[in-house]
Amino acid sequence: PSCLLPAPPALLVASPGREMLAPIAPAGAAVAAGASAAPAALGSGFWDGQVFKLRDFASTLPKGSTKNVDYVQTMGKVQLRYVLGGEAADAVAQDLCVEISCWELKVRAVSAGRTGFDGCLAALNGDLHTDVRRELSWWTLEKEANGDNVFTMELAKREHKTWNALWKVGMNQQRKSHFGWNPQQKKAPIKRAEEMLVRVRAGKPQKPDKDPFIINREAVCAGLEDGQDETTAVIRVHFDRPALEKACESVCLADLFGVDIMERYLKVFIRGDERSPILMGELAGACMPDLTRWEVVKAEAPDDQPQEPGKVGHFVSCLQITIAKAWESRKHWPRILLENESALEREAAPDNLAELPAKTIRPASPDRTGWGPAEHTKESKAKADACFKKSDWRDAAVYYTRAIGYTPEDEKLYSNRAACYIKLKKFEKALTDARKCTALKSGWPKAYFRQGQALRGLQRWEDAMVAFKDGQFRDPANADWEKEFEKTEDERDKFDTALKEQRRLRREADMTTELNEATVVAEREALVAVAEHALKLGKSRQEAGELAAKGAELAKQRVHEMAAKKKSMMVEDDNETNEPAPYRIVQEDGTVHPKGFCHTDKGTYYMGMVVMNAEKPPTNQPWVEVRHPGRLRWTQGCAQLRLKVTLPESVKSAADVDVKITTNSIRIGTVGDADPIVEGEFERKVEPEGENFAWYLIPDEKPPVLELTVDKAAAEVYTTFSYGTLLWPRLFNDDVVLGEGLFEADLTDLPPHLLEKWRREQARSNQKSLDDRERRKRLTEEEVMEETSRNWNDEFARNGMPTRFDTNEDRRIENVR
Repeated sequence: PSCLLPAPPALLVASPGREMLAPIAPAGAAVAAGASAAPAALGSGFWDGQVFKLRDFASTLPKGSTKNVDYVQTMGKVQLRYVLGGEAADAVAQDLCVEISCWELKVRAVSAGRTGFDGCLAALNGDLHTDVRRELSWWTLEKEANGDNVFTMELAKREHKTWNALWKVGMNQQRKSHFGWNPQQKKAPIKRAEEMLVRVRAGKPQKPDKDPFIINREAVCAGLEDGQDETTAVIRVHFDRPALEKACESVCLADLFGVDIMERYLKVFIRGDERSPILMGELAGACMPDLTRWEVVKAEAPDDQPQEPGKVGHFVSCLQITIAKAWESRKHWPRILLENESALEREAAPDNLAELPAKTIRPASPDRTGWGPAEHTKESKAKADACFKKSDWRDAAVYYTRAIGYTPEDEKLYSNRAACYIKLKKFEKALTDARKCTALKSGWPKAYFRQGQALRGLQRWEDAMVAFKDGQFRDPANADWEKEFEKTEDERDKFDTALKEQRRLRREADMTTELNEATVVAEREALVAVAEHALKLGKSRQEAGELAAKGAELAKQRVHEMAAKKKSMMVEDDNETNEPAPYRIVQEDGTVHPKGFCHTDKGTYYMGMVVMNAEKPPTNQPWVEVRHPGRLRWTQGCAQLRLKVTLPESVKSAADVDVKITTNSIRIGTVGDADPIVEGEFERKVEPEGENFAWYLIPDEKPPVLELTVDKAAAEVYTTFSYGTLLWPRLFNDDVVLGEGLFEADLTDLPPHLLEKWRREQARSNQKSLDDRERRKRLTEEEVMEETSRNWNDEFARNGMPTRFDTNEDRRIENVR
């Protein structure tokens, strides 16, 4: 909207007693008698036939002079011109040494016998106004026709802005001496390579015939915006800052874009990618091309979301193009630019803007009066066949679809469209057309050939072999069926090999990441623990640091030993592939958990006892990461399960996800895809219709992640004799059994009355234990031993064990005997 843009000043203003200025004539046009042609300002553009081209950004101070050094500048470059006189009048390039850093220029004589004219070069030495890019700068020393020996140098600016002067005025931060205020600051900062003076060889770089490709429009352009008043129209192209900075690493911002404009047409493009422009089309009215201005400005990024009150908008760089409307078109345009959609496709725009009008004119359509379905089908099929021969599969599929609309019972059209879909790798659509083809003409071998191709593309190898065999049965004399069998087998072998290698690489990458994370955690904890313990024992800080470093190294070695043990326990791809997949013990965000490398003789992390949490949930409950076949993490409490499933990048919303869960199993996939992301049978039963069952996509996660919560079976929760037994040893019945004590029992997710019952029983047990402890305090040591022995003997007798401890009663009976 026009309210977003400041109204530009009037371009042509009439003064009292003076006529309105006429528009500037194109270059090469005849100049009226008595008029003088002034040279165009640097960067203001130039005419190329009927097209006015903008390639440089004009500066507000286009030229200047200081100490006989003349310079001209654009927003991206500054060019120096200095006439050497006196002793340097006959110097050549080999006599000079030109050194440049990002902030300093130094020119001096180096040839023997030539050192005396350093004073003539003093005007070329100094600190530059702002930083430059040495790799894009150059210099020459040449004789002009009038005999002057001219030193010419072009400096590429690092920042896109105007220089108020050539040399730095006042203190230069680069020349400040370093002073360390404390021992940590005594060491001077290391200079960057661009801050050091480096000699630059003489010579002007050869301009290529065609600009090199730097970046495409899809990567750098973030949005468009326009506005207008009665006299001008303004278009803004907003940029993605990281992409723009990446592009400017190899070229100046001023050399990145270009604008071509005619009276009724506009083209905005990235240089080197002219055939895929950012904008191209017909203007809604006539304009004056040579009055077009462009500049790089900072503007607030367009955002469809409303800004919060008092919140400052996000400002980004953008290319602003101001178009001067012609006299007859000075009114409101309903739309500034009518874009040519076909010309905006990749590599489809004409090289010259003057060719655009011809591209927009379509050839006259034939007279279709009285045409029937056969004629329409013939026309669409001819266009489709022509596109197919040019390998334009998409347009061919469109024309075949139009032909099918007129004659839906023609099996050849479905076969041809299926061939297009196979080329486009849209195998589901190709399979649908192939099956329609076989339904229309079941005895046609080519229909089964198309069906086999589509099934092979879907990696349904067995079904593809069956389809090819059906075709071979109907055309046994054709030897090409054997080639299709061999091709299918080869692709299946390649797919299996690639899948096995992918699993191996992914497993190694996961183990490496896990090992690195665990090493960092172990070293940090060992450093802190050993240092604190050493200081408590009276060690000095230096001794404590040395001991802490040794402790960290030992902790690192221990973690690597544990990782080696874990690797030896894992199933390799070249062994039994049907064995359960290995698992990782991680935290909720996927990073390594402290329990991840705790190995015992019973497997990964075995405690043998369960921590009960009744007042609040566990602070660091572990998650177990498995692949089934996709990656998922799960954790549990006493009454609930939580799952986090990593989804493909193609999932954009919850509508793309298909979740099916029963009391014994779960299946998670994407809509339209036969292969599941996660599929398996639970270790125990769950409640799919429980009050806590829910799933959703976690916002702002890349790749997308689905989180699911489900209740465990109520019958198990209500009938258990110990809530610690509610913890599952594994999620699916084919997973690796987890070590006992890995999970803490989260009693807070139990029903309120069960949690209250457990608390009462726990309080009763605690009180009984306290009473028993107080009673034992009043007993002698001999009485305590006597009671303990009797209790153990009762337990032995209850379990049928012959073992007994001696008691006073046993000794009295023995004496009586």
